[in-house]
Amino acid sequence: MAGMTAANLVTKALGYARDALLVAVFGAGALADAYYAALRLVNVFRRTAGEGALNAVFIPRLEAEKLKGPSEAQAFFSAAWTVIFALSALLAAAGILFREQFALLTAWGFRSDPEKFALTALLAAVLMPHLLFVNVSALFTAALNSARRFFLPGLAPAAFSLSVVALLLAFQAGLLPALDARGRIIAVAAVASASGLLQAALLLPSLFREGYRLKFSNPFLGLSAAPALLAAAPAAVTLAQDQVSLLINTFYASFLPAGAITAIYNSARLVQFPVSLFAAAAAAVSLPELSGRSAAGDKAGFRHHLKDAMAASWLIMLPAAAGIMVTALPVCRALFEHGRFTPEASVITAQSLFWLALGLPAYGFNKVAASALYALGRPKGPLAIVSAQLALNALLCLVFMGNMGAGGLMLATSLSSWAAALAFLYELRRRSGFSPLSDLPLLRPALAAAASALAAFLLRESLASRGPLAVTAAAVPAAVAVYFLLLRLLRVEERRLVTGGRF
Repeated sequence: MAGMTAANLVTKALGYARDALLVAVFGAGALADAYYAALRLVNVFRRTAGEGALNAVFIPRLEAEKLKGPSEAQAFFSAAWTVIFALSALLAAAGILFREQFALLTAWGFRSDPEKFALTALLAAVLMPHLLFVNVSALFTAALNSARRFFLPGLAPAAFSLSVVALLLAFQAGLLPALDARGRIIAVAAVASASGLLQAALLLPSLFREGYRLKFSNPFLGLSAAPALLAAAPAAVTLAQDQVSLLINTFYASFLPAGAITAIYNSARLVQFPVSLFAAAAAAVSLPELSGRSAAGDKAGFRHHLKDAMAASWLIMLPAAAGIMVTALPVCRALFEHGRFTPEASVITAQSLFWLALGLPAYGFNKVAASALYALGRPKGPLAIVSAQLALNALLCLVFMGNMGAGGLMLATSLSSWAAALAFLYELRRRSGFSPLSDLPLLRPALAAAASALAAFLLRESLASRGPLAVTAAAVPAAVAVYFLLLRLLRVEERRLVTGGRF
């Protein structure tokens, strides 16, 4: 998992530089809200039409085809390439032609401001070609992950951030002076859209070295492709759960004052750091192993790898939740409070971040659990659980948004995620015998996480007068050091899953 974690670390660091620059240039007002509402729409389609189905469905089926021989694997890859390319192209075209109708999914509340709604629809149309490029990239990534190659596929998405950062730096340097603020945000969307092509191109040489070729074929001719095609729909909904939840939150936030959508986006990005860096990496790295064990009927090996993936996620998500909740405001101020981003916007973002971090351990558990159930060939359970979770999230948003604003929307997501985690726990125990009470270290990491959060709190209070950057620079690494030191003192051997055995 170290290679994927390192790649994700680079990608996420560049992503935060991109987000910080964007709000510094545009602030947390109407322009940023319109851009993030459009981007959320594209991200949902990206996860459902591409990544959501591929990582859970394509890899297990490809593993089975590889056991039959290289020609069978290539035939299955060609069928998947044809489906992903065709569906993504059609969806992108529909998004361009019906951009106003699609924009209602995230910006219904903008209808009271026709100019803002029209900009959101235009940005969505500009971003739609990105959908084709990144879904193709997701297919390449899944094939390379199946070959146990994780670093470059994890690093390739950095093309998005690098492209946008370059344009934003050009704006800061005084280049392209003819563009007004509206023209600049449209240019950002155009560059972001085109960056997907670069991402796909970066993966092609590695894909070719693994023996795959980009050949279109009839996916309905091969019997081996049929199960994957049938399974893709529930997998798409299940694996895109986080994006669909945020789509629901963005929809409600469009009725709140300007800046709410930007706060939701930035808080979700911060929470996604530990999720993507560790939980998603654990799910992605373990999926080929789990699929292989399941295909071979190795129940003991399956449970062993599942325990490791769950333990790695738990050991990171728990202290991350505690630490983020303690340092939410100084972190938001240090990262975002520059240029046009105001202190008031920092407070709204920090409140959203606090409540969203409450669900971090559940997010990690759910990602690994869904992948495990797909590796077992049990797609109905995750679909039912995630569908219920999304319905609960929508209901709780109505309950909390009136009094709590954007923070209430994030609380709704956290509570619904914990409810889903309980349901996943029941399903995993029934299907594989996995139980966190017997298979995971629960108490000792919880004590270490509490101690690390206390250390962060004490540093936050003592260094408050020196500014948010000093607090963040001291509290975050100190909390990490305290946590891992206590894991060692408490003899939590599973820590080696995270440290690579070096501590």
